Amino acid sequence: MKARLAHRLRAAGRWARSIPVTWTIVGLVLAATIVRLSLHAGRMTAQLDTLVSTGFDTVFLRHDWFSLLSSVFFVRTPGLLVVVAIVAVLCLGWSERRLGHWRTVVAFVVVSVLGIVLGLLLDSLGVAVHLYPAEQSRGTRTLDPIIAVVGVVMTATAFTGPVLRRRIRVIGFVSLLTFVLYSGQQSDIFRLLAAAVGLLLGMLLADRRVTLRIPRSTHREARTILAAVVAITGLGPLITLAAPDSTSLLNPLGQLFRDPLRDYQRVAEHCATGDFSRKCVDALALSRLDGPGAVALSFLPLVALVLAAWGIRHGRRMALWLAVGINVMLTLLAAVYYGFFPLVAPTETTVFQTSAVEHYGVFVVVSVLFPLAVAIALVASLRLFPREAGVRTALRFFAVAAGLFVVVASAYVSLSLVFRHQFSPTASLSSLLLDLPERFIPASFLSFEPVDVFPTGPVAIAMYQWVGTVYWVAVMVLAVISMRRVRLVRESSGPARIRELVKSGAGGDLAWMATWTGNEYWFAEDGSAVAYRVEGNVAITTAEPLAPAGRQHAVALEFERFCIEHGWTCAFYSVSDALRSELAADGWESMRVAEETVVRPGEFTLEGKRMQDIRTSINRAAREGVHDVWTTYPALTPDLAAQVREISELWVAEKGLPEMGFTLGGIDELADPEVALMLAVDDDGRVQGVTSWLPTFRDGRRIGLTLDFMRRHPDSINGVMEFLIAETIQRASQEDIEFVSLSAAPLAVASGPETGQGAAASEATSGATSAFLAFVARALEPVYGFRSLLRFKMKFRPELRELALCYRDPITLPSIGAAIARAYLPTLSARHAVRLLGQMQRP
Repeated sequence: MKARLAHRLRAAGRWARSIPVTWTIVGLVLAATIVRLSLHAGRMTAQLDTLVSTGFDTVFLRHDWFSLLSSVFFVRTPGLLVVVAIVAVLCLGWSERRLGHWRTVVAFVVVSVLGIVLGLLLDSLGVAVHLYPAEQSRGTRTLDPIIAVVGVVMTATAFTGPVLRRRIRVIGFVSLLTFVLYSGQQSDIFRLLAAAVGLLLGMLLADRRVTLRIPRSTHREARTILAAVVAITGLGPLITLAAPDSTSLLNPLGQLFRDPLRDYQRVAEHCATGDFSRKCVDALALSRLDGPGAVALSFLPLVALVLAAWGIRHGRRMALWLAVGINVMLTLLAAVYYGFFPLVAPTETTVFQTSAVEHYGVFVVVSVLFPLAVAIALVASLRLFPREAGVRTALRFFAVAAGLFVVVASAYVSLSLVFRHQFSPTASLSSLLLDLPERFIPASFLSFEPVDVFPTGPVAIAMYQWVGTVYWVAVMVLAVISMRRVRLVRESSGPARIRELVKSGAGGDLAWMATWTGNEYWFAEDGSAVAYRVEGNVAITTAEPLAPAGRQHAVALEFERFCIEHGWTCAFYSVSDALRSELAADGWESMRVAEETVVRPGEFTLEGKRMQDIRTSINRAAREGVHDVWTTYPALTPDLAAQVREISELWVAEKGLPEMGFTLGGIDELADPEVALMLAVDDDGRVQGVTSWLPTFRDGRRIGLTLDFMRRHPDSINGVMEFLIAETIQRASQEDIEFVSLSAAPLAVASGPETGQGAAASEATSGATSAFLAFVARALEPVYGFRSLLRFKMKFRPELRELALCYRDPITLPSIGAAIARAYLPTLSARHAVRLLGQMQRP
């Protein structure tokens, strides 16, 4: 324990000594702020603030240009000083270790000055067109070191890897933009623009070409970032707690968080006469917050969005549809209560509303468009989510939620009629129905709405305050149940039975792929099964049927009848030569699509000239201190697991196309405890490369390993993959494993994806799809290198086993070919398709 503590203290000391610029800047901020705080409150502090703070009038009217830099060295309050100092040390220290000392100084000055200048120019444009927020903020004086901090961090991202760079930039800019929209303070705008300046400055300092291409990421990473965006935007209205005088664009969505310690009922009554003021906006919102139930109702939709973000992070389509539904609801509410009602309601009841909309028109527009944009982005990301949590689950959830609303609303109206004398004025059916939607809506959307009835009695107050809260809590409980049910059903029904079949020995070397997320399952009466997925109207199987020896042919024909009943074209993909021959006897046709490479550990040897490269790789690993680690993903330490994820993200980020799926696994697939990992780790604990090995069973005993996940760090030693595979084969020999399959590179065969031996289709009938698959293979080769991968595997002198595509009707070949392409690239967009065509035209 003492040795570990001493090691950590020495590491902390080395880190502290490596960031002298950071300590200098933090010291200046501390000294300047302490001097400011030590002055007597009043005139002296005000005079100092006049000299060092920045703002529109300060710069453009008094020409105090020095304030552009001095304003980032002062903090207003002691409590905020502690937070700023900690943030500055961590963020600037991290940045300095990547930028170096002098580039950190340059970045600090440039992002501060240019970020504030651009913000003031934007403010001047708003003043010129008489924009309300600009008019309100022109006299504001800003003191904020975080402006410089966020700009320097964004500059430093240009010197990081693609994974960390993408995370910081996406989450950082979303957070900054959320502050701008929900708070709208002058400093928020300066921070956003300083970050933008830092982004461009970093590219310049790193000599990177400015591109608009978004780096590719794995589905897991993309969902993580999407979840962060949903959570940040969901928590956005809480920002208004720290900005009580906000004039932000999304201010109407956050008005409910204003200080309620005022006589708002009297102000609201005064507003009803038509005397409009900003206080009226607050008062009408606060008139509905007279109790904990109403306050809770204002928070619950935001909590529901955070809950949805958790589900999105874990790949639940149900959570995505929940987030879409809430954002669409916010859009409709903003449109109705800020735009529609003030236009169509009787004139005598909308004097205040009309005046308010005239003053806050820009806020209203953005309040409608912002949640709508989030909803559209979520729907566009639907392809990132596995299908087991499909639309039916979401439809069932929304149907139950709608039914629950009818029940709760009916109970509220019925009881309110019974206790109608506890309302002022006395409640009638029409007034209760008119007021009913407002009982389920956060008060922020009702800021321009007159109050129809007020509760005065205890029962009426309880119902009035809590009916909406009870409903929203029930909806969130229902959402949690729905998201958990998706996972439990998936784990306890189909996949569990599939695992039993695979462990019993059903299927071939690729049988374990049937357990992967995204597959659908069909079961025969005797328990045999077929894993498949439907693309368009084509049902593509994941390898061959999971059935006992001698039953695969019969099960395949039964599955074909199942597909016919559903109007699907049946295609058996990557099946063995034995099943292909049996299907050919029934009139099926086939096409060779891949060749599996198999090594027998008991016969494997490193001797001979052809194995020279493998021996060299093993010897190089020994010289560099790289050793093999045989483990599983759940058994990894947090540090090693993080490095494996980073290697995966780095690999995907380098590609010009999305991560592939279907018979190619990623992080989600290697996380299975039954899947073995072989890591190459050096003496410093850095992971140089990783491979994953799918198990093949016979009667519950593992008899084979099949290579799946195969990725190396960009800075790893040469030959790390040869080292990992050779070590795996040798370990398999020690454990009496019968075979090690190096798997099959999709669409890559020794002589190209042409018609295989024994195929019944003629070149004329199979030529269209053969040419299409060849087209796809050639287009993907520069990006994914399947043919190069096949040549690499040939170094290990493997046996070749032909894998075929079997189909009934040659007329269906074009649709089958397109379906296979979509199965491997489910997130392929039109932009990526155009890129593929461009690659095909290159020499």
